[in-house]
Amino acid sequence: MEIGVLSVKKICILLLCLVLLLSVFTPANGESLTVKVEPHRALLSFDLADREAVYVTYKTASDNGEFVIYGQDGHFEAVCELPGTDKAVKLNVVVYSLGGKVLLKQDTVTVVPKGEGPVSGLSYQGRPAGSAREAVITAELDGIHYRFTTPGRDTVVIKCKSPQESHTVTIYAGEDYWYEGVIAMPYTYADDKITVMVTTPTTSTLYSGEFQMPTNFPPVAEQAAEGRLKGVKVCIDPGHQAKTQVETVQLAPNMNKTATTTVGMAKGVVTSRRESIVVLEIAMKLRNVLLAEGAEVLMTRETQDQFVGMLERAEIPNEWGADFVLRLHCNNRSNASIQGIHIFCPYASEYAAQVADVDTYREMGFTLLRAMEAVTGASGGKCTLNDTYVGNNWSKMPSFLVEMGYMSNKEEDLLMANEPYQKKLAEGMAEGIIQLSQMRGLIE
Repeated sequence: MEIGVLSVKKICILLLCLVLLLSVFTPANGESLTVKVEPHRALLSFDLADREAVYVTYKTASDNGEFVIYGQDGHFEAVCELPGTDKAVKLNVVVYSLGGKVLLKQDTVTVVPKGEGPVSGLSYQGRPAGSAREAVITAELDGIHYRFTTPGRDTVVIKCKSPQESHTVTIYAGEDYWYEGVIAMPYTYADDKITVMVTTPTTSTLYSGEFQMPTNFPPVAEQAAEGRLKGVKVCIDPGHQAKTQVETVQLAPNMNKTATTTVGMAKGVVTSRRESIVVLEIAMKLRNVLLAEGAEVLMTRETQDQFVGMLERAEIPNEWGADFVLRLHCNNRSNASIQGIHIFCPYASEYAAQVADVDTYREMGFTLLRAMEAVTGASGGKCTLNDTYVGNNWSKMPSFLVEMGYMSNKEEDLLMANEPYQKKLAEGMAEGIIQLSQMRGLIE
């Protein structure tokens, strides 16, 4: 049989497409993803020698989640929680770089957990749906705690959904048709919203509500009696707060200009986290690192609900007599490829001029930037002097607004949301303060 030239071209094109697809989804260097299935969870194991952290997504018909994990010498292990998966289904697992490139993929695993059967002696009596009665449902650090009764129903479905994960779990009644238990939400970040619904197996709603995952800040460290920053006073100003209050204030002590609060804040392109909670988490870690170095530390806010005005953010450290102010923020741009730490210093403020001349301020800003980049591994950072920020302009000591990364960038959004990188940012800023204290003659 003869094959036309056009048909040959089509075959070649198809073969080329197949090769390209294989190159995308076939791991390099023999790397592979091992998935071990256990009741209501799957254990992942893989090696990626050139990666410190990766982003994992997984999905079954009833459960899905996404999370960042850090490896040890290129070896990674993780757990996919599957509380709602109680029959043989396909589990899809994808491992990405933090920038979004597919590194490993597995979607041929079936999950056959040992599901619970309905409690013997109970049966649905044909009653109408009604509501879940005497419901007490709360969001705790370990997940959603529930307790309620639905008389006459031996089976209901509880659905829990956050930006990072969702689970649809069939649960079975105990004595007198009471339901009680916990659905773990291990991948949901602090302060994130969780919607909870209780339905019949035929999806009639018995209960619905919205909850907030509680915060879990580290306890305040004890101030070291001795340390590299003994005698140095640092004020930490976590930017924003949960709810913005619009205000208009004088831009700087020597300027007949005003500044009005910009409503809104950065939000994670992947994590959906708000800037206000991310900077607060990092601020708490920074406080402890500085205290461990012997510094005195003051926070302008310690909760999401605490409002701090633009002028107040300068007045607090001014009245306290701080040696330095670190104003923590996360950046945002329409161009998702932009990355890096960006530090802003005051330029033409009368108060700033009394602290240091322009060249010295610029040198201080770059000193802090280089210290942060050395610890975090970030690159491409900037230091800019301007008159934009009220808190900087009214500060009577060296003041730095630190944009720690871009929440509009996938990689930096994921990094800033996770504890290991938050610690690096804190350690980098602390090293910067040590170097600045030496420059200012505060320590040897």
